[in-house]
Amino acid sequence: MELAYRHWGPQKVSESPRNPPETIVLLHGMGGTGSLWRPIAAHLEDRFTLIAPDQRGHGGSRPVPASESSFAPKDYARDVAALLDRLGTRKATVVGHSMGVRTAVALAHLRPDLVHGLVLVDLGFSGPAGGGLGAPLKDFLSDMPMQFADRAQARAHLEAHCPDASIAQYLMAVSVPAAPGASDITFPFEREALLKTLDAAEQSSIRDWMPAILNQGVPILALRGETSQVWNADGYVAEKHSFKDMPGICFETFPGTGHGLPFEKRTAFLERLTRFVASLP
Repeated sequence: MELAYRHWGPQKVSESPRNPPETIVLLHGMGGTGSLWRPIAAHLEDRFTLIAPDQRGHGGSRPVPASESSFAPKDYARDVAALLDRLGTRKATVVGHSMGVRTAVALAHLRPDLVHGLVLVDLGFSGPAGGGLGAPLKDFLSDMPMQFADRAQARAHLEAHCPDASIAQYLMAVSVPAAPGASDITFPFEREALLKTLDAAEQSSIRDWMPAILNQGVPILALRGETSQVWNADGYVAEKHSFKDMPGICFETFPGTGHGLPFEKRTAFLERLTRFVASLP
């Protein structure tokens, strides 16, 4: 399907200058939209071209046509590949946060020609939903009301029922008025899309694609928030050990933060992302 997207940077996306700036693709997590990346982009747009799509079932990329109602990582990745082809993007550093990690890895698996490097933020490479929440997250999304009378009511519900505080903050950040000028708020995603995404995540392991991606020369930077419940400590240590003999992948933990790492530790995240991009061949 054709994705809605945000673009920031010194060049119009449609231009093909002789020496274009590095393109960075920013892939949001489950329930989010590309607009969440605006605070990050504000610090990068003078040096890089930034593209932040709304992934299928989210934001402006709704509704998902019935003929395209599959939500496996490869489906998400094909959407992003089609967008980059449409925009004439030759190669990009792809940053995925949470659910966006799965899209990013699937994109590098399907279209390594489009990927300069991968930055994978706080999601495990295998297991239920690729992370440590699994069934509790699915139960929460299944039961969560899609509309609240006001932001205070929504915040109280999320704080009481969401299995991770960072995810609750994330959902509040994307909440929108149910109608122009209304105090009621809703959320810019299709609940069924999120539930199907979680189901599909249980059927695939993105880690199976990663050795080939690394062998093709695509560097990977894997970041975890120290207190994250989504990529829990045991899962992180196991993945780090399993890739210890493979060059091209770097694992790092950010202290004092959880699943909301890019937003909770913005300055440190921006510094690390910028260094990673500068190191690419």
